[in-house]
Amino acid sequence: MKVLSYLNQALSIYSAVLKAIVAFLPALIANCLPVLTVGKLIRETTPIDLNRKFIDGKPILGQSKSWEGFIVGVAGGGVVGLVYSIALGNTLWTAYGTFMGLGAMLGDTLNSFVKRRLNISPGEPFIPMDQLSFILVAYALVKALNLDALVKHDISLTELAIITYVTLVLHPLTNLIAYKLGLKNKPW
Repeated sequence: MKVLSYLNQALSIYSAVLKAIVAFLPALIANCLPVLTVGKLIRETTPIDLNRKFIDGKPILGQSKSWEGFIVGVAGGGVVGLVYSIALGNTLWTAYGTFMGLGAMLGDTLNSFVKRRLNISPGEPFIPMDQLSFILVAYALVKALNLDALVKHDISLTELAIITYVTLVLHPLTNLIAYKLGLKNKPW
């Protein structure tokens, strides 16, 4: 009987993790696509801040945040949403994925703005904000627009906690892999 109880608990945990990954996959894809495409497939980029300085004399965002990367990230989230729409027969998933991608890109951009204010160079670690800013803003945007409820996948705080943990664990690993593949200049 104990083995069956443990098996049920393991299946319940697996199901909760899978549900959280499905809910946040558009944001996860949006966050990694710019690293995989911009600079490799897209050579010429336009910095979001147009190389302008903030009132403190520092770059607003820096060279690492480009319009091309931002658009690729949002589009990637939208493509995941489109796949969900086709698979689940609900076209609102496309909007969900697109806004999840937009939230991820806004969170990542906000993180860069804060890093520049704190004299943290592009590519230098800012733990845990590098790992969480894109997830938290994506979550907030989808919740504010009520998109999760519209697609009948209400994102719980438990799912947010799970994806936070998963992201804190996987983000350093994916950065190391990107570094080893020559997609990033630094392993963090």
